[in-house]
Amino acid sequence: MKSIIFIINGAKKDSKKLTSILSFFQDSTFFDKVEINLTQYRGHAEEIAKNNSSKFDYIIAVGGDGTLNEVINGIEFTSNVIVGLLPYGTGNDFSRGQKLQLDAQFLFDLIKNESYKEIDIGIIKHNFEANTINRRFINIADIGLGGFVTQKIMNQKSKLLSGKMKYAIAILKGIIQYTKPEIIVEGDYKFKGKVLTLAICNSSFFGYGLCISPMANILDKVLNVTCIGNVSLIDYFKNLGKIKKGLLLKYPKIDYSTIQSIQVSHTMKPCPIEVDGEFVGYTPVEIKILPKTLKFLLP
Repeated sequence: MKSIIFIINGAKKDSKKLTSILSFFQDSTFFDKVEINLTQYRGHAEEIAKNNSSKFDYIIAVGGDGTLNEVINGIEFTSNVIVGLLPYGTGNDFSRGQKLQLDAQFLFDLIKNESYKEIDIGIIKHNFEANTINRRFINIADIGLGGFVTQKIMNQKSKLLSGKMKYAIAILKGIIQYTKPEIIVEGDYKFKGKVLTLAICNSSFFGYGLCISPMANILDKVLNVTCIGNVSLIDYFKNLGKIKKGLLLKYPKIDYSTIQSIQVSHTMKPCPIEVDGEFVGYTPVEIKILPKTLKFLLP
């Protein structure tokens, strides 16, 4: 008999589909223990995961990339717990890259067939004056425009706007307000100059369906880098169609690489950072891979 805990983003509205999925598992004789927890505040999913990773066979994040990020930051890697995701967020970029579904039978079959893999995780950290960062990430860390946009989204307090609308407004502010900082990248990848965005990718998608790193693979023991340097926002948006299609951009000052660890600093102005859709702080930071660290349910 197996035990399973669902950690649900409490900020999301309930739905008949989600209720049906949870009832499916509560009524299943496959599990001897099914627990359901709704988050009540930012960071709550991390706390729940930390307190339960050694008590359950499966921890299922129910939400988007941010909820999943909190869960993996709470997991004790020394435990044998297997993590899964029911994509119930707005962007759902990680689930898009891994072809996960908001479906009870789909998730149950993964569990019943023991369909999990030991996947790579990224970690970003630094302790510089008031800038303390220590976060794991499962999808993408984005330094530059993505960090700026995510910070603007967090500052939007209105509950009347949808997640996509908040993102659109933040992008508009980015077009008007964002100025490219100069950064220095050292380690397995080297770069110095102005940057629109530096994406360090464990999986492929970010920004509501943009395939920023077509070659990224959560099983290959490397992180993929997409460096979009001193490229104008107009040229960047002109190429969004190609990015959505998952095409590599053959364009001046756009570069692709793979790394196991890098250090990113700035020359004048600190550069904003987001991981898995959550703003975490500013450069300087160290980013590295933790290969085959997390057991994760995958088709």
